[in-house]
Amino acid sequence: MNDSQYILGPSSSPDTSELTKALAAAQAEYPIVAYDSSNPHFKSKFASYANCCDSLRGPLTRHGLSLPDFRPGMVGGLWVVVGTLRHSSGQWISGVAPLLMGKNDMQSFGAAMTYGKRTLLMALTGGFTGEPDDDGNSLHQESKPAGKKPDGAAMNLVYLQGAINAITQAETEAEAKKHLDTVRLRAKEKAVPVDVYQRCEAAFKEKWKQKEAVNG
Repeated sequence: MNDSQYILGPSSSPDTSELTKALAAAQAEYPIVAYDSSNPHFKSKFASYANCCDSLRGPLTRHGLSLPDFRPGMVGGLWVVVGTLRHSSGQWISGVAPLLMGKNDMQSFGAAMTYGKRTLLMALTGGFTGEPDDDGNSLHQESKPAGKKPDGAAMNLVYLQGAINAITQAETEAEAKKHLDTVRLRAKEKAVPVDVYQRCEAAFKEKWKQKEAVNG
């Protein structure tokens, strides 16, 4: 394993098949990470780094994945943080985020580290909070009329894809059924729409009933 600090961008171990399979299974069990903090300057709410860790730790751990580890470093005079998601097989994937600081002091460095870690945590694990995707409009200075709040369709799509991957990539029908039962519970709790469960159920039947027919 060569976790190179000279590569500015995503990198990984030579083989990530076991990690990918475990991550798909974990994603099928992720809860929607709740907003638990607020930013008075922007008058907005967000999910704190601690809450993101608490929400994702269980599913990750159950499937042999640790919370990402983080290390700061410098590339071309710019401070960055490298995050690495590791699997019990020894496989890993990593990403890099810049540490942009308004002031040259430790308080600003610590705040940038927290922001960078939260961003990389969600990016590497595929966790989701349901925050709106405004296509970068919030970066523009001109004011725009308030639009309709997002309905969570993108968030549900991410969950659906992770659940279907876990169901279809499971090694046994019993393991796949366990993932399907998790989705059923999420639908019962109204954390995801019923049609998400129905599509997962269809994927389960297509994969495992066909396999039974071939074996029979």
